[in-house]
Amino acid sequence: MQPVLKRLTPLWLALGIGGLLVSGVVRLLQGQFDAYAQGSLALGLVSFALALILNRDEAQTWLGGRQARYGGNTLLMTVAFVAIVVMINYLVVKNPMQWKTRWDLTEEQTNTLAPETLEAIKQLPAPVKAVGFYTGNFASSQSTAQELLDNYKAESGGRFTYEFHDPNSDPVLAKEYNITRDGTLVLSMGDQKEELNFATEQEITGALVRFAHPGKRVIYFLTGHGEKDIAAGGDNSLSGGVDLLKKQNYDIQPLNLQVTTTVPSDARAVVIAGPQVPVTADEVTVLGNYLRYNANSALIVMLDPPIQTQAQPDEADPLVDYLNARWGINVQRDLVVDFSNSYPQQPLFPLNKGYEASPITDKLLGISTMFPIARSIVVTGTAETFPDITYSPLVKTDDGAWGETDVNSLSSAAGPTLGEGDDPGPLYLAAAAENRTDKSRMVVFGDADFASDAKFADQSLYNLGANANLFVNSVNWATTEENLLNLTLKTPTSRSLQVVDNVTVVVIGLITVIGMPVLVLVLGGVMWFQRRRHT
Repeated sequence: MQPVLKRLTPLWLALGIGGLLVSGVVRLLQGQFDAYAQGSLALGLVSFALALILNRDEAQTWLGGRQARYGGNTLLMTVAFVAIVVMINYLVVKNPMQWKTRWDLTEEQTNTLAPETLEAIKQLPAPVKAVGFYTGNFASSQSTAQELLDNYKAESGGRFTYEFHDPNSDPVLAKEYNITRDGTLVLSMGDQKEELNFATEQEITGALVRFAHPGKRVIYFLTGHGEKDIAAGGDNSLSGGVDLLKKQNYDIQPLNLQVTTTVPSDARAVVIAGPQVPVTADEVTVLGNYLRYNANSALIVMLDPPIQTQAQPDEADPLVDYLNARWGINVQRDLVVDFSNSYPQQPLFPLNKGYEASPITDKLLGISTMFPIARSIVVTGTAETFPDITYSPLVKTDDGAWGETDVNSLSSAAGPTLGEGDDPGPLYLAAAAENRTDKSRMVVFGDADFASDAKFADQSLYNLGANANLFVNSVNWATTEENLLNLTLKTPTSRSLQVVDNVTVVVIGLITVIGMPVLVLVLGGVMWFQRRRHT
């Protein structure tokens, strides 16, 4: 029986090579090492083992030959070199503080902290500790954060430390830090704490600057017109978003301009969150004077469509008129309808199709935001009409959306359709503006529900997708203390291989992963047979 099996040695070798090739191809095409890939790999290894067992004498002769000795020496040297490199990297990573000199060989110096960050670290009056809470779902984010925090630790001279915890494995610590969101980084210095949703150099250094300059940052929320409540929970509440702001050391206060005729001088921003009746002309005048005569002042306006408010259909809205006349931002009297890119079976709940470039949205790319029952925003200002104002549209709808002006069509049997007087998509749902002369800033949303505690899909809207981050980022941008922090941001050079289609990806993978190694084996076999024939 054994001689018969021995004569089948070429078959075992072919099965061995074929099994390994099939295993590699399946792994490459499916992106996972499933049962088919495992079975093919097992077949290949077993076939190679049979070929060696049935040809022990030939294998021993070959292993005792000069070529095998040379190959074994080369393999041993390669393994030793790789082991040394791995050990050196391990020692450097585990003991970064023991290495006095650090090199950043990247073209854009991506592993080097900005000069402003280094200065902020020097000005720290006390040690800072960073505690990150990341589950396995945020493993990639934790890895990125750790690389950045390593740089802070290396440059701090022992004044900056960090640690990571899984909030699911350590719920007591997570409760102690009041953690409600995965991927949260908490910085603390003494009694001061700041909670960050994004571990970026700009966010971390901003917190360090605020630690060194603990000025009061007060945000006032306008009241008296049926606005979203900032305290109690419920559908008409902003308590979730307000809690996030408080964790970033904002002091949240109500403001009733029917009681006082001025905006307090310590106001870093005023938020108008979904008034049910129009803000009066006198109040708008007060708000306009606040923006005009107070440096670094800001206004965040969130206006629901008229159909959601108690305003009369043709009632004037002094705030909308002010935004259009003095800022070149027109809040439309329409209702955004989107059948192609909205929450399932909810065409009045559009999802964003994309974000425009802005510090408010640059961290939200690829994360959806939803705007239940929204109106559109149109930037009417130009460089000629408003030369001192810079505009940044923020959130854009799908091309198939439109601004419906006929509210009665919503209840008709045919449903709403794009008709005369409606604005076709894409539409903007939010926009930001900055007056370069008086340093005031404005953020306008065509919806207030997106940041509310109202329950939808078994969770509050502010915690749905990037809704909460969009709201908090808007406040952060509006209140940025740029006199304290202006990081020299790095613009990475984009280098990417433009792949036409999936076939190209597969071909490239086959050539690099399978083709080239097989070619090396074939050439080695040809050389071996040539040398053996001449000996």
